[in-house]
This record gives sequence, structure tokens and C-alpha cells, in this order.
Amino acid sequence: MKVLVVGGGSREHALCWALRQDPAVERIYAAPGNAGTALLADNLPIAADDIDSLAHQAQELRPDLTIVGPEAPLCAGIADTFGRHGLPVFGPTRRAARLEGSKVWTKELARRFGIPTAEAHSFDDPRQALAFSRRFPFPQVIKADGLASGKGVFIATDFAQARDAITSLMERRLYGSAGHRILVEAFLEGVELSAFALFDTRQYTILGFAHDYKRINDGDSGPNTGGMGAFLPSPLLSPSLVRQIEESIFSRLHAACIEEKLEYRGVLYAGLMVTEKGPFLLEINVRFGDPEAQVLLPSLRTPLSEIAQAVCRDELSGLRLVRHPRSVVGVVIASSGYPDNPRQGDRITLSDSPSSASGRQGVLFHGATKRNQGLLRTAGGRVFTAVGWGDRLSEARLHAYQEVDAVSFPGMHFRKDIASSLAGHPVAEPHEA
Repeated sequence: MKVLVVGGGSREHALCWALRQDPAVERIYAAPGNAGTALLADNLPIAADDIDSLAHQAQELRPDLTIVGPEAPLCAGIADTFGRHGLPVFGPTRRAARLEGSKVWTKELARRFGIPTAEAHSFDDPRQALAFSRRFPFPQVIKADGLASGKGVFIATDFAQARDAITSLMERRLYGSAGHRILVEAFLEGVELSAFALFDTRQYTILGFAHDYKRINDGDSGPNTGGMGAFLPSPLLSPSLVRQIEESIFSRLHAACIEEKLEYRGVLYAGLMVTEKGPFLLEINVRFGDPEAQVLLPSLRTPLSEIAQAVCRDELSGLRLVRHPRSVVGVVIASSGYPDNPRQGDRITLSDSPSSASGRQGVLFHGATKRNQGLLRTAGGRVFTAVGWGDRLSEARLHAYQEVDAVSFPGMHFRKDIASSLAGHPVAEPHEA
């Protein structure tokens, strides 16, 4: 079969990597791809949000399956456009993708369907938002309504910080139209957990769980980013917690999709806060997370094409999902100046991973990379995700940082505490937790 992967980051390299190991997949296309996907797929020089050009190319190539990595083309309706041409897409329709495209709309949906979530109020007038924020308890969370590449969320511990966040989003338009409306939300105490489920229009099944690290620096300091690392399995998980997440989050979300007539065929990523009172929904993403995909995909034994086709055909009931009994750790390597002003064009040097000598237990996923006159160079903020795996979390972490050691470029930055601390506490081996 032929598969088209839309996107050009580390998540898309991971998708191509998973597909390349799938014996059913004969050819892979990546649009636009990067220097890493070029080793596994035919890169197509088409931007991920250029839906008309993608649809035209897909009509010529006739892929058996299209997997969409980033949120922007999903929210712009790529699944609808491809569907009109008989091209199956692993990803929700434009209307269903509003679950990520509008935090205000999703918050209202969660309230209607009894999904536990933090108290929040929406505003499209900065003066009203500021007046409310001054009265609302601190700390509080200020969120852009629209797409902001995972960066439109601010935690304010006092009114001065809240004022800066509100004016940055609504008046200075730090993230463009994403800040036309905002949420002022109550702060929840707990540990964040990324939960993934496969949805088709008939049923759902849990795909997996991971923890990610959003702050740029060690100890969860500095500004929010698109993600600086991730790991699985979670030391928090217990049969009781999984049951709570199924009953209060995923089953109600799936029921909402059916009742609202949202055509959702794809992976749904629920960002949760696990509190003393149970799991609360923070946000929904309508695709694989980045960097969570880079640790989730190596944990799956069931071929990716089999998973995606079952979803696209509304045949989840017949899917047998098998996972590796392993721990996986991913460390993002970013360029100087990320997230606000990432430097580009620096020459990258790669050496063999130290783990190669004894049988490699890791992989280096390219993100913002390109080849210029035969030389590998940085092309944006998150340049690589170094991934390692092993029987224990400590072993997976060791292999991930060995992959980091194989990379060198001026100003490279990465966190040194991925999978060693979480919410200010040391991470225990899951079976010891």
C-alpha cells in the first residue's frame, strides 16, 4: 500500500519510521517532510496547510491512506477535501477538529456532557477580561482560544502577570487571530497526563498514555514550548485511574461526538490534570502529540497502517491492539533562541550513537532539519527528538541521552531532567510506584 504523511516535524518522521517497519506499506510520501523523512519517504515540496495542492497531488498519487500530523490542516478541512475525492484520511473532519481549533467551544461542550474540567470564562474584549481577571482567584490560567502551536497558555500568579498575558494575546496579538478570544481559567493542582484514544464513528479504544514537558528549561522553568520531551509508561497509572479516565473523559467525549454528529476518525489526545479529585480535562488535540508521538509509536507492536485503516473504515471493534512491554523516553533538541526567536541555518554534525555498538535501542527523529548543498542544517525551533527505549525507565532514559550525545550544532539546547523528575518529584520506575 501507499501512504501519504502530511507534515514536516519530528512527529511526522516518527510516523514515517513506524510505517517503514510495516510490511504492508510499500511506498511512503511526506509533504513537506524534512531531512529525516527523506531517508524513508519521497518528500513532496508542498506545505502541510496547502490543502488544494495536497489534494491535487493526492489525486495523482492515489495513496491508500493519508495520515495528517499537524493540527492546522485538520482544522482547515483536509479530511473533508480528501473525502470528496475518495481518499481515506486518518484524522477528523473540519467540524470535529474544532475540538482543538477552539478552546472556548470545547469548554462549552465539556460542560454540556458532564466532562470534568476547570471553571473558565471566555472573553473577546480585553477590558472585560482584565476586569474579570482582577476579581478571579490566583493562580489562574490564560489561554488563547485558537491554534498557537502549543504556546498560547500562560499561568499567572498575580494580576501583573495576568495583565501581561491578556494584553499580549488580545492587543499585541502575539499569536495572531488565536488571541481574538481567550479563556481565563481556574488553576488546577496535580500532575499533567497526556491520554490518547482512537475514535471512529462507532466506538473508541485507548491507545496509550505519556507525560510531556512543556517548559523550556529544567525544573519546569521558563516559557511554554511545543514540548521539550516525553516518556511512558506513566508511574501514575493504576486500573482505577484508567477506569476513571475512560468513564469520565473518553466515553463522554465519544458520546458527544456522536450526539453532535462530529465525524471523528483518528486519534484524540486529551490533555488531563490528575488531581486528588480525579482526572480533569485541560484541552483536546485532534492528532498525535509532538513529542508524545515520538515515544508512543515505538511502544506499539500493532502495525500503524492496520490501526489507521481500522479507524478509517469504522472497524475499531475488530482491531487487536498490542503494545511492547517497554519504557520509552524522548528528549527534544532545540535551536538557540527557541521558542521565541529560534536561530536557523546552523550546520549539524551527527555521529554514531554510543548505543549502536551493543544493538541500538534508540532512534533520532528529525524535526526542523534541511539539507543545503549537501550539508545538514537547522531549519527552525525543535530540531530533533532523541528517543531511547528499554525494559526499565532508567535504561530508556540512558539510551535517549546517548542519542542526544550523537548530535552537535551551535547553541543546541535540551532539558536534562526528562523522565527523572515530574511535577517537582523524582520519577519512580512504574512497577515500583
